Order: sequence, then C-alpha cells, then structure tokens
Amino acid sequence: MCSMSVLLGSQYLTLDIPESKYSKQIEPDQEVAAVLCSGLEAENSQAAQLKPPQTPLLTPKSEQEQTESCSTNRGSTAAQYPSLHFLAAQGEAAKIKEEIDKGANINAVDKTGLTPLAWAAAHRQKATVTLLLQNGADATICSPSGESALAFGTCQGQLDVVEQLLEYGADPNVCTLDGGSPLMFAAYNGYPQMVKVLLEHGADLTATNDEGHTAFSLAVGMGNKNVQRVIDDYLRSILENPRPQKLKTEGQ
Repeated sequence: MCSMSVLLGSQYLTLDIPESKYSKQIEPDQEVAAVLCSGLEAENSQAAQLKPPQTPLLTPKSEQEQTESCSTNRGSTAAQYPSLHFLAAQGEAAKIKEEIDKGANINAVDKTGLTPLAWAAAHRQKATVTLLLQNGADATICSPSGESALAFGTCQGQLDVVEQLLEYGADPNVCTLDGGSPLMFAAYNGYPQMVKVLLEHGADLTATNDEGHTAFSLAVGMGNKNVQRVIDDYLRSILENPRPQKLKTEGQ
C-alpha cells in the first residue's frame, strides 16, 4: 500500500493506493492531479481577470436589405451580415427554417467569423440553437479570435445549450485570443454544474489565460466556492480512481 498526500484546496488529502494500482499505467493522471492540487493555494492570492467574448450586436436591417443579403450570400462562407444571423439572434425559428429550405448556408460566417449558431447562443436563443444543430449547423466552428457558440453559451450560463453543443462535437478547449476557455468562463461566472459538464467532456484544468490564470484560480478570485468544490471533487476522483492508460501492443 502506498500513501500519497496532496493539498486539495486548503486541506491536505491523504490517499492510500494499492501498489497493484500504482503503476506506470496510471501515474500520468495522478501526477497531473497532484501538480494541480499543490498549486491551488498559490493561486488563491492572484486577482481574477478574464475577458469574455464580445456578444455580436443586433443592428436591425430593413426587410429588403435582409432579403438581398441572404440572396446574395446564399451558399457563401464569407457573408458580411446574412439574414440568417439576425433571424438566429431574434429566435425566428419559422423564418430560419424557410431560409434553410431555400438553400441558405447554415454555416455562413459574418464579417467577424461568427456563424448563425454562435449568434443564437450569444443571444440566448435555446430553441434556435437546437433547430440549427438539427439542420446541420457545425458546432466546431469558431471565429479567428476563438469565439464560438460554446464560449457564448458558457459565459451566459446556458447549461442546456452547452450540453447540446458538446454532444454535437464542440471543442471545450478552444480558447479566445487572450487564452480564455469555456471552462474558464464557466468558473469565472460561477456555474458549477456547467464546470462539471465541461470537465466530463475533457476540458483542460491546466490551461492558463494570458494573465496566467487557470479555471480554478479564477473561481477562487471571484469567490465562487461551489465551483471550487466541483473542481476539488473532480481532482479527488482522479486521485482515487485514475483512468488506466492504454498499453501499446507489439507492432505499434
């Protein structure tokens, strides 16, 4: 039996691990968790700073302008302000379906690189997000600055939207230009259940933004204790139940 003591939050946790488990197959998970745990207290003194993605603003167009825009950009991946984006932001499900049936490009991007799906998430249009995903919207697309539907969803605490996007393949580790990740946005804004879901889908706890903050240090800096507990529990689960690493077979 091997004992391991690590700092978890503000307390030391001593784990007794059977020697049969303490092998090269499981050391990577335990090592990562131990390193993370040992750094948590040091992060507590840092001031939390995080720049959220900029929500695209609605600038109403006349019906004629919207129609012309959609017609001109149908099938294009470099649309400036196609009608579909505005309809998505406004939650106009019926009109969106009409445009899709007419051949509008559901993954067209505006001048900043955002898709209708990102606009729908940014403007809290849950039903529209569902409609777009079910009709082929690509949840993996992000703008050149790293903004995505998932980033907007996490910033605004839309758990159902975030879960849907992850199910449709959204990457939880795509960061904005200043290093902000969906996990950081959720931790910073105090959404513990969302943090849990992101971690379960592979979000990286070790990632840091340009200010050197991790998701945990941001949660600490903002006083989000429920988020801290979720991360503590996640690290504890890794230490107590490390995931076996796949062994290479001959010929690999």
